[in-house]
Amino acid sequence: MLEKRNNIKNKFTFWDSFPQVQKDMIEISHIILTHVNSVPGLLGQALEDTFAVPGKMLRPACVMLFGAFGPDADQKHDELQKIATSIETLHNATLIHDDIIDESSMRHGRPSIQTKYGKHIAVYAGDYLVALSLTLLSENAQSLHSVIADGKTMQNILVGETEQYNNAYNIDISEKEYLDQIKGKTGVLFGLACFIGAYESGTKVTKALKAKKFGEYLGQAFQLRDDILDYTTTSSTFKKPVLLDVKDGIYSGPLIFALQNDDNNHLHELVKMGKDLTQDQLHEIENLVNHLGGVERAQKLADQYTEKALASLKKHWPDNENRALIEQLTGRLLKRQY
Repeated sequence: MLEKRNNIKNKFTFWDSFPQVQKDMIEISHIILTHVNSVPGLLGQALEDTFAVPGKMLRPACVMLFGAFGPDADQKHDELQKIATSIETLHNATLIHDDIIDESSMRHGRPSIQTKYGKHIAVYAGDYLVALSLTLLSENAQSLHSVIADGKTMQNILVGETEQYNNAYNIDISEKEYLDQIKGKTGVLFGLACFIGAYESGTKVTKALKAKKFGEYLGQAFQLRDDILDYTTTSSTFKKPVLLDVKDGIYSGPLIFALQNDDNNHLHELVKMGKDLTQDQLHEIENLVNHLGGVERAQKLADQYTEKALASLKKHWPDNENRALIEQLTGRLLKRQY
């Protein structure tokens, strides 16, 4: 058992500077593996593969960090870990379903579930994780308030993803439409994680809603940074294919902002080629997005959302070690390279 825990720890080097958070993430990962290892057949294999290389687990970390502010944090610690597990399983369900829709071949540097097991098993795996998420939450939440918040968040995620789908190949997508999309795709789940951590540890709902707002700002900054990395890093560093979204008509912030400055329409003409784009042309798009200020504009927006998050944190939460951890993490996410 100790060897297995040490193997899990080696996968969470992102948290080396945050030992208490790392300890919680290791335990949450163990809870997940305990559940998925009991699932038989191909579905079980697909679920084990899903968590073989865990992501950063930022959302469950938000649950635990904001949970630490509550008056019941110590006595509710085990329940908070299971609720945080429910958030992580829900997040991974959305990733599996995203990969099916986008026909993505890679996830976390490995073949995606739909690539390795086919779309049918991938759909079942995503659905299973949604069911597991709801089970873990309903078994450990103190009231229906958290379950209702979870359901509304799932609805908002689906609306955000659908809006992105509806805007495929829309070269005239506005900044507001893009920001609304990333709030729905990413911001609301970060918001739920922060809210539910605070609320389930005894924080009053009115104050827990302040945690939700922080999480939404953080999530939008995180997604902006994610989109920036498509134009500033390599697939091996980022652990997923970069720029392929352009071929599929999914346009993120840096490209949208660069198109607004494309006076000679050269970038427009390249983007309109869609699935016919060659690797050299994708590289040219990457250079143009940087040259036309798309990355710079996206980074400014990421900075602004980060500043909003930190201002909210300082205004509504006590100046203690836990807040300092959240501040450090927020700054680190803005500067990450993967």
